[in-house]
Amino acid sequence: MKKLITLALLVQAFVAQAQSSTPIIKAKVKESAYVIEGNDEKRRWLLNPKVRPQRFTLSKSPKAKWVKFITDSDSIKRQLKPNEKLEFRVVIAEKDTCFISIDSPPIKNYANLKPVQHDTIPFVLTDYNNIKFKAVLNERDTLNLKFDSGTTGLLLTHDAIKNKTHNLNVEKEENHLQIGNLSWDNLEVYPVALSGQGTDGRFGWDLFDGKVVEIDYDKNLMIVHSRAPKIGKGYSKFPIEYTRTLFCITGELQIQDKKFKNRFLFDNGYQRTIMLDTLLMHEQNYPKNLEVIKKVVMRNGQGKEIPVYTVNNERLNLGDMVLRDIPVQLLATANPARFKTHIMGNEVLKRFNTILDFQNNFVYLKPNSLFNMPYTEAKQKNG
Repeated sequence: MKKLITLALLVQAFVAQAQSSTPIIKAKVKESAYVIEGNDEKRRWLLNPKVRPQRFTLSKSPKAKWVKFITDSDSIKRQLKPNEKLEFRVVIAEKDTCFISIDSPPIKNYANLKPVQHDTIPFVLTDYNNIKFKAVLNERDTLNLKFDSGTTGLLLTHDAIKNKTHNLNVEKEENHLQIGNLSWDNLEVYPVALSGQGTDGRFGWDLFDGKVVEIDYDKNLMIVHSRAPKIGKGYSKFPIEYTRTLFCITGELQIQDKKFKNRFLFDNGYQRTIMLDTLLMHEQNYPKNLEVIKKVVMRNGQGKEIPVYTVNNERLNLGDMVLRDIPVQLLATANPARFKTHIMGNEVLKRFNTILDFQNNFVYLKPNSLFNMPYTEAKQKNG
């Protein structure tokens, strides 16, 4: 009995020591907290003492990244390397305690996988610029899914879940997805209102994290490599910037002699050309008097209506490559990406055979047979 009591005291002492080494910050109210990841804009955080712990996962970063958590009266800041975490407590109004865990994800890399894998999967480029694949869910449900580099995970429409799957439990991470010879286990399905025309849902770039994805629009083939292939001639190289779980590259809009350099969300799930961010336009004094080609109302993945104006932009400079007279979209509302970035869609991206290197974190673009194809809005304007 004495040994059991001694062991219990040791365990209590260990727990007390661990808790005492956990950083503690203070807050007056639970509604006024924010988290800042790297150089990104701050994101609102609602402190909830009932969830233990509240978790936040940083965007992928091959290097250490700063993260800062701010309340209305205190803050904590740390630099996290991949696969590290910051755990701390927030005492709210000197009575409630909220437990927080901020995690930096590990870096995935399949370059040493043996044997080396190169999986070739045919796709259909639809009239709506969707990259559509045949997929099998849970070894029984055949679905049409689009590859959407502007999202993560596996998302299915409410209609597909109801009418094209068998007893799918969206609350469990136990789903199996197969596309060609590639397969993924333990996936969670996220329900959405809409997907691309003719598709039952979409899957994001993170399913290929740690690999290299080649998209050949000339042959309508996706080739997924476990090790980076030799990059052929004619490709331009762009560093990847990961933010808010997505990724961007740098490009430059130009009107006459004025250049507007900024980041662009790489989003082949967006069917049109480029959606301009209203905040960036204001900050860089982007012209407001451009000719309006078209006005429409779009719907996002949640079915929300978004008014969109289309105007003509003279040049898009991607490295040494130039696309001229691009009809670009202006929003009457805030950017749906929820952070400051222009959105580059597949009406532009389909004009380049593409290599997405998620091992070394670069995008490679090479003009293809669609490069000089007329833009949809330009066709309608001239027709």
